[in-house]
Amino acid sequence: MGLLDNLEQRLDRIVNGSFSKAFKSEVQPVELGAALQQEIDNRADTIAGQTVVPNIFIIELGEVDHERLAPYFLTLSTELSTLADAYVSEQRYTTVDGSHVSFDQDSALETGVFRIRSTAAPRPPEAVNVQAASPDLTPQVPMSAFTPEAAPHLVSITGEEFNIIKSVTNIGRGVEADIQIDDTSVSRLHCAIVLGSEVLIRDLGSTNGTVVDGTRATETILRDGSIIKIGNITLTYKSR
Repeated sequence: MGLLDNLEQRLDRIVNGSFSKAFKSEVQPVELGAALQQEIDNRADTIAGQTVVPNIFIIELGEVDHERLAPYFLTLSTELSTLADAYVSEQRYTTVDGSHVSFDQDSALETGVFRIRSTAAPRPPEAVNVQAASPDLTPQVPMSAFTPEAAPHLVSITGEEFNIIKSVTNIGRGVEADIQIDDTSVSRLHCAIVLGSEVLIRDLGSTNGTVVDGTRATETILRDGSIIKIGNITLTYKSR
């Protein structure tokens, strides 16, 4: 029996059939599971000979679906996080930490439509506590792949420097970001810088976009001196 079949059966047992009523014409839990696996596959990236995938997932729902599913968020988060960990292990992918799934609302989304944003980052402390009983079977990459002395870094227009010493460094306004920028034009998880044979910057589905050297980018290579605009914030990338 596949991972998605097991997920659907567990959820049905947990809520005694409530899901079949709640999801009759809206988002179905098995749809979320399938989309989660697809997101992992689509975001797989080879770094230092390992296939690294995201482990933090934010599922955005429209207003109706968000309100309807709110009572099940804790159950869904636990089950979908377990599914993601199992899938990562099955595919022999690598992550920086165990998986964590959370939910957010986007009123622009219609009923029955959802979106997944993902990134690679340590799990928030509350997620570690909730999932402590679940074994973490996913191989992990070192959290510091580069020494600070040789690290590439970002420089703000005020001269503040941000070292990039992880294989994947997340930038955003939220507490889960590695580089936190306190500006409302910056999304909670805005973009990520990926260190490999080439240094990439990847937009994480931000609201205001990521612009590199004057061009809006989904994912692009960074060069020494590249100018990055994140919302209203301007940063310069320095390779050393």
